[in-house]
Amino acid sequence: MNHNKEKLFLCVEIGGTNLRVGVVREDYTLEQFEKIPSAELSDAEDKGVYFKTLLDPILEKYGKDRFHGISLSLASLMNRERTICFNSPNIKGFDHLPLKGMLEDIWGLPVIMERDVNTSLLYDLRKNNIVGEGIVIGIYIGTGLGNAMSIDGKIYRGSTGSSCELGHIPVDGLEEMCGCGKAGCIELRACGKVLAGIAEKTFHCPVQEIFTKYGDRKEVLDVVRMCALATATEVTILDPVCVILGGGVTQIPDFPLEYFTRTVSENLRIPEPRGSLRIIPASPDPEVGIIGAAINAAAFWK
Repeated sequence: MNHNKEKLFLCVEIGGTNLRVGVVREDYTLEQFEKIPSAELSDAEDKGVYFKTLLDPILEKYGKDRFHGISLSLASLMNRERTICFNSPNIKGFDHLPLKGMLEDIWGLPVIMERDVNTSLLYDLRKNNIVGEGIVIGIYIGTGLGNAMSIDGKIYRGSTGSSCELGHIPVDGLEEMCGCGKAGCIELRACGKVLAGIAEKTFHCPVQEIFTKYGDRKEVLDVVRMCALATATEVTILDPVCVILGGGVTQIPDFPLEYFTRTVSENLRIPEPRGSLRIIPASPDPEVGIIGAAINAAAFWK
């Protein structure tokens, strides 16, 4: 294939910890890829100026006409039309932001947006060759407790675009405020941000060492247990074909996968869905969100 003639996707993944930028070919391979801390975007007063500074060099390098458009993957709650970011708990200044229109005005290129967990699930469906009828759920334990669902291979958004916010189901008796603006969310006990806080304040160690050094401690296992209980709740309701389990926490050395799986299983009904529970590890590839964003965009632009 002559890559000099091929159209490209310019993809940006905006996560709670890192921001990734990639140029993706039509065969879903990378032409260019880089990762920078999301804090730079979070601290930027003018988000449009930040994105223009970030992406202008790439558009100039390849030529703006080479691109189908710009595809965004965001850790954000959005409207169903995917034009407005309602809430991004880990990015300042991203509340009620009409990001799609703002970026289209800057470059005159079409812009498409999707939740990061949805683009990750699209990537994992393709990589694992999961096709056919049925529901597949993705559980992504990262900075937050991410969740996505596909039905017959298509991402489910819900009637308002706010489906699969598993991290924000309520926990009785939990009164702390969540970054989403609601009190008592399970994510206050079940995510990487909580684990990092325990590593720093209780054990005074890097979070990357917490399972190796303190993986048998109740404080640590309780975080994993809460993630498993949320997963079991969703499996009970949906009876999926399989669960794809990923996110940065699952990539920490010595993550207790057996404990997680056993806890999910023990909280499912017998004989089903306990007997059919199938958990597939998500891809650890750093470009998951970027290529997933290209897969999402291709359905609209190719």
